Amino acid sequence: MNCTVRCRNLISGLAEKSTTVRFEGKKVSKSNKKTNDERFIANYGSSPLVCSMIYEDLQRTRVPAARVSSKANLKVRFFLMAMHFLKCYPTERQREATFQYCPSWSRRKIWFWINRIAALQSEKIFWPKDNFGNDIWTITVDGVHCWIQEPTHQEFSKDTSYFSHKYNHAGLCYELGISIGSNRLVWMNGPFPAGKSDLKFFKEDGLKAMLIAKKKMCIADGGYAGSDHIHHCSTPNIHDSRPVRRFKARALKRHEKFNGLIKNFHSVDCRFRHSIGKFKSVFEAICVICPYQIETDKPLYHVLVEDVLLEDEVEEWLTSNKVAGRLGCEQD
Repeated sequence: MNCTVRCRNLISGLAEKSTTVRFEGKKVSKSNKKTNDERFIANYGSSPLVCSMIYEDLQRTRVPAARVSSKANLKVRFFLMAMHFLKCYPTERQREATFQYCPSWSRRKIWFWINRIAALQSEKIFWPKDNFGNDIWTITVDGVHCWIQEPTHQEFSKDTSYFSHKYNHAGLCYELGISIGSNRLVWMNGPFPAGKSDLKFFKEDGLKAMLIAKKKMCIADGGYAGSDHIHHCSTPNIHDSRPVRRFKARALKRHEKFNGLIKNFHSVDCRFRHSIGKFKSVFEAICVICPYQIETDKPLYHVLVEDVLLEDEVEEWLTSNKVAGRLGCEQD
């Protein structure tokens, strides 16, 4: 039996028995597989299949910072403890009641696994080698805000550079870019203080320069509008034809769906209690997990440019025929 089958059987078996989510055997036996899987996802944020794929890749990866090779660290319960932390973000006493491990000892295991999941980003989040081929509009870009504890300031009670208009509290922001033609996250940059606008991230922190070098364009919302980068970042505007308007709207809505996958993890959807350095590890680990979900059970929808254009051509044909019919009636 190969590594893939062993990993999946191990984690799927735990899901079916619900031993890792503290359900009694009688309650588990009365429930079907779908119910037990839902219980598993509610506690670990991903299906048993996704968890087994990540667990397997951590053993097979060639990235030194991500590889887990020591048998002492390969207990699946420690891995699931880290997944539970990302999904539910419990306090140490809550985690102790769930997993029956000493808080100080389990804390080391959790961050061991989170840091290694985050290190998989070099294999899961990257700009394609073919540079998207002949496509010009290649990615959608948006900033994701997350609520954090108020950072200290040397002179004032609050540091306004961290103020997030989305939370009305201190926050951090990541800039994400999702491929329009495929279900992949290809750009991740951050974290930045949330008081800095998305447009400043784009212009000052690398993405604009890379798009210029690659001779590509991105699609973004109205917050990125500006005359000095219209050849690199396209935003919705009144000059767009109807097919282009619909194309941009669908692409941006698709990006919001990916943001929703991230916010399904409570660790980044509530106030983050740990340091900024640990927030970076947590957010990037979640951004590694989400592509696994997209590949298996939560695919993003396709923008379907052909269908939008075809529908527009049909409506244009109907409109022209109605006009022609009115003109014929007037001539009669």
